Amino acid sequence: MVKGTYDVVIAGTDLPAVIFGALAAKKGYRVLVLGHGSDKNVYEVNGYLFVRRSCSLFGLSDSAPIRNVFKELALSSEINNLLQHVSPACQVILPDARVDVSLQREVFTREIEREFPGQFKTLESIFGEFEDVERLLEPVLATAPVLPPGSIREWFAYRNSNKALSSLLSKTGTDALEPLSAYPRLRSFLAGPTSAMSRLAEPWKAPIPFVRLISHMRSGPVFVEWGEDTLKKLFLARINDNSGDVRGADSVDTLVVKRGRVQEVEILNRAESIGVGMMVCGDDLHSFLPLIPQRQAKRRYHAKIEAKTPSHYGITLNLGMRRSGLPEGLAHMAHMISDPTKPMHGSNLLTIRIDPAMPPIEGQDPGKVTLSVTALMPANRFNGQAAPIQEFADEMLVQLKRLLPFLDEHLEVADVSSIKLDEKTGLPVLERTGLIEIYPEIENRSIDLMTWPVRTAYKNMLNLANYTAGPLGFEGAFVAAQVAFSILSRQFELKRVM
Repeated sequence: MVKGTYDVVIAGTDLPAVIFGALAAKKGYRVLVLGHGSDKNVYEVNGYLFVRRSCSLFGLSDSAPIRNVFKELALSSEINNLLQHVSPACQVILPDARVDVSLQREVFTREIEREFPGQFKTLESIFGEFEDVERLLEPVLATAPVLPPGSIREWFAYRNSNKALSSLLSKTGTDALEPLSAYPRLRSFLAGPTSAMSRLAEPWKAPIPFVRLISHMRSGPVFVEWGEDTLKKLFLARINDNSGDVRGADSVDTLVVKRGRVQEVEILNRAESIGVGMMVCGDDLHSFLPLIPQRQAKRRYHAKIEAKTPSHYGITLNLGMRRSGLPEGLAHMAHMISDPTKPMHGSNLLTIRIDPAMPPIEGQDPGKVTLSVTALMPANRFNGQAAPIQEFADEMLVQLKRLLPFLDEHLEVADVSSIKLDEKTGLPVLERTGLIEIYPEIENRSIDLMTWPVRTAYKNMLNLANYTAGPLGFEGAFVAAQVAFSILSRQFELKRVM
């Protein structure tokens, strides 16, 4: 029996989904958020605050799509009060160099000229071309076109956006870093950080979002206490404030589908069904679609989704150690590249973040520090079990000790966020929430901005998992949310709006 109906039901709390939910609630849609097994990104082990997935807040202070969301939700002042800029923006550590990406142009110029003698003009020329592309990309992102397009109206918007950018694409080609092929060290200086920022293993092969990543790299991330958890809390609060409901402990048991539409949601372990106007998957679509009974499922679509698999998984190794073990001058975020001539995955590229949970600065223990170390594990090494993840994490630790040779003397606790101990057997098992899926393919007709379409084969179901707008990294969550809201507002007319 249906106990209530919501205009929008969201299952899962991936960032694009909760941003979308806040936008919908602000416009008068009645929104329900079900936690669906999601958890906070920050967790504690032996007094240390670790993260399930490392997150760098790039573009939070200067991105048009992000600004538009906060303005629409009347959160601009609140978020501005939370922001603290980090300097240097990041650090790139090569076998024979350590380069600070400074927010100050003069300092950054000196860093490049010192570590890459005679190559600054080459880099400056590339940055100039990228800035030309970005000047056209910024207004496109601000309008949040639906990508890939579906309706005639969306096709016209896509055509106009694509036309505006196509004249400059010839400058970057299909490999934005091809002009640096003769300079592998300089190439890796750009390739390493952007690989860590994006949800593409080789983001330079998607030139349009790549130039955006370079811009964010140069302007740097910002510090917000408790990071992504704080942002989600703000968006969920906006849903509650606008007559929505957030039920973090509840999960979907079954999706009732009739004539290609999700009609009802049955709640797990409750004798409760909820009517649905628009269904939103805020979690991995692979695990969500099986909640539709087979007799109601679109089997070809399900098979297509099942065949769409990651090329890599982001693995996060958390370390709790005495602060005295940190090398002098290590930046808040550093990208350690062992061999600039090799691909930017495996243990060749480690992204190291200091205190990634972003606890309040005044409350931090001066004698202790937390490090998160993230790297991309090729998917062909993963069999769904914990063992290959632990093996890969051990390889990461070996590489890290090249930077921290006395790590063992200062290390107090280590934890891999995608591994947990089974409560019954005590054996290590997979913890899926700690995995970061990296997909290799970009959607056609998406201006290289989307790795998954927001629309699904079901008429009133949207996909807003973290990886949807993967090429743009953190900013992609806001782009995907605005795309989804455009679809909602055109497909679901809100009759209560006067």
